[in-house]
Amino acid sequence: MADMRTQIAATLFRPAPGGYVYREPYRWPFGAAPHYLVNEDQKAAISAIVISKRPILSQVILWSTLCAMVAVACVGLWAATGHDTPTAIDTIGIVALTAAQVILALAIFFWWKRRRLRPLLAALSPTDLRITPSEMRAAATNAMSAKQIVVAGAASVFASTAMLVNGAIQLATRQPIGLVWLAVSLVFAGLAYYYFRQLIARTEET
Repeated sequence: MADMRTQIAATLFRPAPGGYVYREPYRWPFGAAPHYLVNEDQKAAISAIVISKRPILSQVILWSTLCAMVAVACVGLWAATGHDTPTAIDTIGIVALTAAQVILALAIFFWWKRRRLRPLLAALSPTDLRITPSEMRAAATNAMSAKQIVVAGAASVFASTAMLVNGAIQLATRQPIGLVWLAVSLVFAGLAYYYFRQLIARTEET
C-alpha cells in the first residue's frame, strides 16, 4: 500500500530518459508551472522540502486552518452586522472573507516554499516536457491501492451527503448559506465519482 508521500511524489515527478520531469507546484493555477529535468539525488533533495514528513498531520492542520478561517469570517461578519441569522449579503461576505484569507495564506506559503527551493532550482535544467493536471491526478490515483481508492471514494460520498443534508436544512429554514453547502457537496460528489470510476477501470484491467 503506497503511503501519502509516495502519492504526492507521483504527482510531481514523472520518469523521463536520464531521470525525472519535475513540475514546480507553488504556482497559481492561471500561470504555467515551470518544469525541470532532475536526477535521483535532486529528486530526493526537492522531496525533502516539498513533501512533508508527516503528510497526514499536514492535511489535518490544513483543514483545521480552513475551518478556522471560516469561523473567523463568520464571527467577523456577526460582530460587524449584529445579525443573529446570516442574510444573503452576509453569506457573500463570509465567502469573500474566507477566500481573501485563503489567498493571503497561500501567497505566504508559496513564497516561503519557493524561497527554500530557489537554490536547488537554480542548478536544474528547464525542459519543454510537461506534466498536465490530468496526468497528476492519474499518477496520484495509480499510486493508491484499491483499498485506498475505496476509502477515499467512501469518504467523499459521506462528505457530499452530509453537506447536501446540511444545505437542504439551511435552505428549508431560509438560510442562504445553504447554497454554499450545496455547492461544496457537488465538489465532493465529483471526487467520489472520479475515485469509483478509477476503481472500476482498474478492476476491468485486471
